[in-house]
Amino acid sequence: MNNNTNILESKILFFDINETILDITSLKSFLNEYFNENIYDLWFSKLLHYSLVATATGKFRNFLLLATDALNCISVLKGIPIDKGVIEKLCFILSTLPAYSDVENTLKSLKEKGFYLVALSNSSKKLLEKQLVNANINQLFDIKISVEDYGIYKPHLSVYSKAATLLNVSPQSCMLIAAHDWNVYGALCAGWKATFVKRSLHSQYILSIKPNWEITNLEMIIEKICQ
Repeated sequence: MNNNTNILESKILFFDINETILDITSLKSFLNEYFNENIYDLWFSKLLHYSLVATATGKFRNFLLLATDALNCISVLKGIPIDKGVIEKLCFILSTLPAYSDVENTLKSLKEKGFYLVALSNSSKKLLEKQLVNANINQLFDIKISVEDYGIYKPHLSVYSKAATLLNVSPQSCMLIAAHDWNVYGALCAGWKATFVKRSLHSQYILSIKPNWEITNLEMIIEKICQ
């Protein structure tokens, strides 16, 4: 891991949303309880798989539709039927995920220090807006970017380059803060700087290009910046 703390070239910080900013505990509980086993990781891997297929084929599909596709796949694999009510419950939970306890104060502190905060999410535009409003943190982001605007999903390099272009900054001036290794890796490959947030005991970063910083809670980003 790169321990150099004097790495920020601008005061723009990009945040991933799902699992980085928003706590997915309720989502995990819902899926695991419905299928009566620890199924969340398989569901999420299917969701990520479908998003990569959509990007590779140029056939973009809304995030919630991909989430539903992944749920339908699990239903078939496990032989457990789902109905419209289950799909609606999934979509509701995704739109009402709470922010982690370390989020609000951290974002407020960063804004007080003059940072420009950007939400950069694979969620659709409509879902992203609902998520941030329902989590009571919408007002803390200066701009919200959904990959829906680009028709491709992270970690495609174009997402990061287009986001940097939108803000009229160089890739080297961008810092992504995210809880998924594939997202961090994508940003690093696009020439960005990146911070890996270890949101669970099982989360590890083992990819070849290492993040600039690794942290176990969001408050640590302030410590890194202020060192």
